[in-house]
Amino acid sequence: MESKNIIKPNKPIIVEDPLGCGIWLNKNQIDYGNLKSKKELKGFKEQTNRHITIIGGKTSRRIKDILNKLPIPERKKKIAELKSILKKLGWQYIQKDIYFINKKSYFGNSKILEHRKSYVRLINMPDINILYRKLNSLLKTHIPTQFPHITLFTKGERPNAEWRGIPIPSKTEFKKLHPVKIKD
Repeated sequence: MESKNIIKPNKPIIVEDPLGCGIWLNKNQIDYGNLKSKKELKGFKEQTNRHITIIGGKTSRRIKDILNKLPIPERKKKIAELKSILKKLGWQYIQKDIYFINKKSYFGNSKILEHRKSYVRLINMPDINILYRKLNSLLKTHIPTQFPHITLFTKGERPNAEWRGIPIPSKTEFKKLHPVKIKD
């Protein structure tokens, strides 16, 4: 169920080392639909680190690798341009459907197979496409657009609930997860 309300979140927070960017959200900026009343949530934890990843994970490392190949003055100029682009965009979004994801993977540790589950709300955020077009032009590269979503609930084997999410860096990666749409 798509919400027609346009949400105007805070401006993105930019971290330079490692390079990353996200928008942190208040609980009242998220529509949970009827998820909180579902018994399927047994054992799930509500995501308390509510955010929308703008630049993160593999994308962040790839950008950092590109920037590190540049002379320091040029690198600083590119970072300043990127920050300017991020600050000028409005970052409004409309909430779309909720999906369930069930994933087994190594999640950064090649020796430990983990099982993670998440409920995520997809969002329509046009400015993220603008950012990645400008970013790719600025760095003369092709980095896929970050897949805009908000993680609502997670379940996993890690003791620290903040590390139970499932990275979704692109639309292609989202499709590979075989998400199941939740009916409201």
